This record gives sequence, structure tokens and C-alpha cells, in this order.
Amino acid sequence: MSEGKWPDTIWKTPSRGQGNPMKRSIIALAFLLCAAGSVHAERFEVKDEGGFGFTGRRIEFANRYGWQSYKVDYDLDVDVAARRLNRRSTMKVTITRKDGSTWSYKCKAKHDALMWANVNKLFGKGVSVLTECRVPPKKFAKAVGLDADLVGDPTLVFHVMLQNGEARPGVQKGFYFMEAGQIEASTMRQYVTQHGDPSELGVLFSSRGAGRRDYSSASITPRFLP
Repeated sequence: MSEGKWPDTIWKTPSRGQGNPMKRSIIALAFLLCAAGSVHAERFEVKDEGGFGFTGRRIEFANRYGWQSYKVDYDLDVDVAARRLNRRSTMKVTITRKDGSTWSYKCKAKHDALMWANVNKLFGKGVSVLTECRVPPKKFAKAVGLDADLVGDPTLVFHVMLQNGEARPGVQKGFYFMEAGQIEASTMRQYVTQHGDPSELGVLFSSRGAGRRDYSSASITPRFLP
């Protein structure tokens, strides 16, 4: 090596617009995957509020625990093609009691074990999104003034219909409870479903203006498309 001359491999840099072709390919692939994943994603904001409908219990849940009204704010991000909620979906439920106090809980789809949805196309009706949200017993216990061991396994259900780019609340909305803890010894025992069925609601939400309806006669029978 002559004096004053350095190996050009030390100083050589890629010219503008060039670079590692493998790196460029990975970035391009990631961009395409993100774009493809968003093609079928749809975002909606669904708001619903009202009172509580009849479920045929001897003492209706809302009357027993002093619930007066509910409010739901649902930021729904759904991938219809993949039939799933996207992780940024959130749903907040607020219960107002007769004494004026409130209780609220926020569900987040990023917690897969706590919030999920059954997404199906219904013949002639659009897309049905039946969302379920498992509420921790310690959180729900504050809504009814009981110990956490006495409230079972509470699950919030909220049904949304999508059609022509719009979202509207469905009929199937409220809470069901599965056996857990000491619920058999609790005042909540009569509201328990034996099979974890979201159609067996112990608490039925009734949208404002829809009237107090008998849930058993208002349920829908979906027709699924492949």
C-alpha cells in the first residue's frame, strides 16, 4: 500500500438509492402484508344506552341489585374476511345505579382470553358480530356489592349488525354468569347459565326507545353463509 492511500473498502459507501437488497425486500414485504391485512378491516363506533328487559326470573337482576340504566361505547375494528376482532377494538360498559353511583369496565381485544367475537355473514341481513368480554370477578363484584367469590364468572355480551357500511346494536346484549367460586351460596345463583351460553342472559340490556321486551320472544335465529 502506497503512502497516503487507504483501501477503498474502508471508505466506500452505497450511492444514493442503493442499499442492502435483502433489507429492501423485507421492508417491501412487510408493507404489503400490512396493506393486505387492512383490506378487509372495518372500523365502527357503536353507542348504545337504555334500561333492562325481562328475562323471566322471579326477581329481575336489575331490581335486585339496584341497577337503573346502562351505556355501551364500542370502538369496533373487525376483519370480516378473517372473522375476528382486530386488537385495537375496545368496549366500555357503564352501569348507573338507582342511588346515582356508577360502575364501569373497559374490555380490550388485545387481551385475547378476555374479549373475542363470533363474526358471521347472515343471509339477507349483513354481518353479525357477537362480542363477548370476560369481566374479572373482583371488578364485577363492585357492581353488585358482593364478594368476588359470590359473583361466578361474569361475561358481557354485545351484539352488533353490520350492513351497508353502518353498524347498529343487535338484540343480544347483557350479561351471563357461569358457575365459579361460591355462587351457589349467593343471591346470584338464579342467574347462572349451566353451559356458558351467551343466549342465556341473566341481565338483558334494552335500548332506549325500544321498550322493555321479553328476551325469549325477541331472539333471532341466524342463517349462516359459508
